[in-house]
Amino acid sequence: MCSPSVNTICSWFDPSEPKNRFTRYPSWNTKMYPIWKDGDPRYKDSWKGGRVTFNVGNDSPTLTAAKVTFTIDLEFPHNQKVQPDGDVVWAEDCVVNGTKYHGSEPVYPTQNTDWEAVFPDGSPVKKDKKPNYVFVWKTWGQYWQVADGCSSSLTIDTDDIPLGSYTMDIVIYHYRSKEKFIPLGYASTQFSITDQIPFAVSLDQVNDIVAGDMRFIQNRAIAFTITLHDPSQYLSNADITFNWDFGDESGALISRELTVTHTYISSGSFKPQVVIQAVIPDKACDPPVGTPTKAPGPPTDRGTTGGKRTVTLTGQATVEVVAKRAAGDKPSDDDCVIYRYGSFCTGIEVFEGIEKVEIVQMDNAVFATPEMDKNVLDITVTCQGSLPKEVCTVILDAECLRPIHTACNMVEPSKECQLVLRHFFNDSGIYCINVSMANDVSLAAASAKVSVDMGLSSLGTVGMVLGVLVLVLAVGIVAYSYK
Repeated sequence: MCSPSVNTICSWFDPSEPKNRFTRYPSWNTKMYPIWKDGDPRYKDSWKGGRVTFNVGNDSPTLTAAKVTFTIDLEFPHNQKVQPDGDVVWAEDCVVNGTKYHGSEPVYPTQNTDWEAVFPDGSPVKKDKKPNYVFVWKTWGQYWQVADGCSSSLTIDTDDIPLGSYTMDIVIYHYRSKEKFIPLGYASTQFSITDQIPFAVSLDQVNDIVAGDMRFIQNRAIAFTITLHDPSQYLSNADITFNWDFGDESGALISRELTVTHTYISSGSFKPQVVIQAVIPDKACDPPVGTPTKAPGPPTDRGTTGGKRTVTLTGQATVEVVAKRAAGDKPSDDDCVIYRYGSFCTGIEVFEGIEKVEIVQMDNAVFATPEMDKNVLDITVTCQGSLPKEVCTVILDAECLRPIHTACNMVEPSKECQLVLRHFFNDSGIYCINVSMANDVSLAAASAKVSVDMGLSSLGTVGMVLGVLVLVLAVGIVAYSYK
C-alpha cells in the first residue's frame, strides 16, 4: 500500500454512470491511452492479483485566490507490496489464476523504454525515467496531466474561479508495454472555494476533566487557540487581527496572537465568538518583473516573516458562521489590499469547581493484630469550592516517583468538605501521599510526605501491606468522616 495522504477520503464514481467525458479532447491519443467506461469487463484483468483502489483527497476549503492541492494514493491487492523505489512486487509466493508467482518478483517487470513518453494529449513527458503511472485530473472544463509513482499530487490556482463546491475527476493509467498504457479506473473528490477564512478554534483549561465537552471552571483561565487553515500559505504576508467577544460583558479584545486567555469570574452559559480580519497585499499591485524600482532608504532591522505556530489544545469546537462580510468591504482609497473575514461562535458552560484541596492533619499509631502489628494512618483532607464526588489516594515511594498503591472511592454529598482517609501499613519508611478530589467538571489535588514507624515489634517484617480503599461500612479498612 502506498503511504496515505494526511487528508484522505475514499471516493469513487458510480459504476452505473458512463465515464467517457475525456474523449471530448480531439488530441487525445486513444491508441496509447484507451478510454474505458467504468464497469467495462476489461477492468477485471487490468491488474494482476485483483483490483487497484484509490484514496483521493484535497486540502480544501480553499480561500479564493489561494491554491488547492489534490492527492491520490494507489492501494494494491493484499498479496502485493510497494518497494521503496516504487515498484510493486508480490508480497509472498502465491498462485493467481493458475499462475505461480514468487515473493519479491515484480508484478509487472520493466518493459522496453526505448520510446518517447508522451501524455494523452500528445505533449511530451519531461522526465528522465519513463513514468509508471499517468494521472489526468479534470475540473472547470480544464485538465492537468501528471506522470508519477503510486502516490501523486496536483496543486492548482483558484484565481478568478467563482465561489462554490466543485468536483475533481481523475483517470489513472498504468504503463504496460511499449507505447501502451492501461486504465486502472476513475475517481473523484469534492472541494470548495470560499471567501471566508477557514479556521478552527480550540478551548483548553488546566485540569479539565473531559476535554472537548465545553464545560469549564470559573476563576480559572481558559486558553482560546486559533488554527488557520492555510496550507498554501496564501495568508503568510497578511496582517491578521482577531476581535474577541467572550460573551460575559467583559468587553472586546483585539489581538494579533493565535492564542488568548480569558477567565470567567461567574458561572453560567456563555457564547464566546471571534471575527478574523485579514488584510492581504494584492498581487495585482506588484511591479512588473524586471522593472527597476526606486532604491530604498537606509536599511532597518526587520524581522523575517514566517509561518505562525499554533498551540495544540484539546476540545475542538464546532465552527459556525455568525456573520458574513462582503469581500468588497474595504476603503475605496486603498486598492492594493484585499480584505477577507472569518467568524466563529460556540456555547460553553462555566461552573464552580473544587478550588483547593489541603491535607490538614496526619495521625498514625501502631495497631496490634494476632497475625502482625500494623500501622494505621489517618489523613484529614479538606477542600474549598464545589463538593467532590470521588476521592483518590496514591501512595508512592520516598522519592515520589514510583506508585505503590492507588485507591479511589465515591464520596457521599455533604454540607462541608472534610474527609478522613485511613490506610494500614505493616512496614516502616517514608512515603509520599497524593490525594485528589474530582467531580463532573473539576479536579484538585494535594501532596504530603509521611514517616511510618512500626517500632520494635515490626522487626523481621518485609514489604508493605496496604488495605484496599473502600468505605468503612463495607470492610472497615478506610474511614470517611464529615464535620
